[in-house]
Amino acid sequence: MERICDITDVDEGSMKGFEVNEKKILLAHIDGNFYAVDATCTHRGGYLPDGKISGKLVICPVHGTQYDLTTGKVFKNVSRLMKYLTGEATDLNKYEVSIEGDSVFIEI
Repeated sequence: MERICDITDVDEGSMKGFEVNEKKILLAHIDGNFYAVDATCTHRGGYLPDGKISGKLVICPVHGTQYDLTTGKVFKNVSRLMKYLTGEATDLNKYEVSIEGDSVFIEI
């Protein structure tokens, strides 16, 4: 397990990007729980922490792909035109999160 931050570094209902072992990680704090997924959109490489959070979803700032932050699964893919032109998004890697004291750890 790698320490990623203090629990107070990511407010409830928000997300933040981190780099752990040269991997870009998005950490979200939703409904009292922390979730960690890849921070890079699988469609065209958008940096997801620059996107918007809507409930349990993150919306990519580049082409609007939506991912479930609790599972890493694609919730809404890019439009048919984008799929045709540039391919479609695939699921993000999800990482196990644990809390020890005031610190957040993830399994990379």
